[in-house]
Amino acid sequence: MESTRKAQALPCHLIAGSLGVGKTTAIRRFVAQSSQFTAVIVNDFGKTGYDASFIAEAGGSAKLSVENVPGGCLCCTSVAQLLPALKILCARPEVERIIIEPSGIALIDPLLEMLHDAAPKCGFEVAPVIVLFDPAKARPASLKLIPYWNRLADCADIIVANRCDLAPPEAVEQFFQCMEQWKPAKLKVIKTSHGELPPELFELRGHIISPPEHSHHHANIPLAGTFCADGTFQLAELLVLLEATAHQLDRFKGVFQTDQGWQRLEIAGGHVNAVPTAATARSAAEWIGADDRFSRRINSCLVR
Repeated sequence: MESTRKAQALPCHLIAGSLGVGKTTAIRRFVAQSSQFTAVIVNDFGKTGYDASFIAEAGGSAKLSVENVPGGCLCCTSVAQLLPALKILCARPEVERIIIEPSGIALIDPLLEMLHDAAPKCGFEVAPVIVLFDPAKARPASLKLIPYWNRLADCADIIVANRCDLAPPEAVEQFFQCMEQWKPAKLKVIKTSHGELPPELFELRGHIISPPEHSHHHANIPLAGTFCADGTFQLAELLVLLEATAHQLDRFKGVFQTDQGWQRLEIAGGHVNAVPTAATARSAAEWIGADDRFSRRINSCLVR
């Protein structure tokens, strides 16, 4: 491994996309199947470390290292934390690949500029940028009119249409045709579901031409909140609450101790998902689309 590391810089992959598009699931699937030692840097929107813990469950310490940089915007205040983390990871001889997941509100063009500047100093190579979209939401007209989506598409080297199993077939086809004609042209455009990325995507090299510069404004996220609590929650009531508010919340992620064991609950793309998970110190959640008063509604689901 040492001779390979000396001869070749570490590949550093940026996997981006808007809120709830499946970035974390895609990374989790890749590291679970990869035989390489992968270091993942996650930029969680809140401070609960939900995405980082979800990825960490996919592999043991023998082949996976997960670092959390909280704050929601790697392109701004978190840069001071990102660069030292990259330097430390590049100095670890066992690390064979680095993946960075910016939050769904971070802009990736300033982040890419910073990574290209830091690459020769830290000893990594910026791999083609992978951007995920939900074709049910990212219709061709919206891709051109919504600045945040437009910038993501411009910066992407590889476009992934995820959640194709949940999108109307005509929406998938329209998205695919739009991306195949997008300028600058992409290295690859693929369709998938459940965040399943072909392993060969991570072996591609090269970049599209630099996209035009944009002003530095983030996606408009009006309301957000976080929650931590002890006690046991009624899973059925939590699910009823989340189903009732799925249309309102842009994103919800939480880990709860329930009357049916520890559960990981999510809202993404308007769909509620619940899966068993490992125990944590406390129940915790974070969301976008409602303020902190939503905590009271969660508390009402406690076992009395």
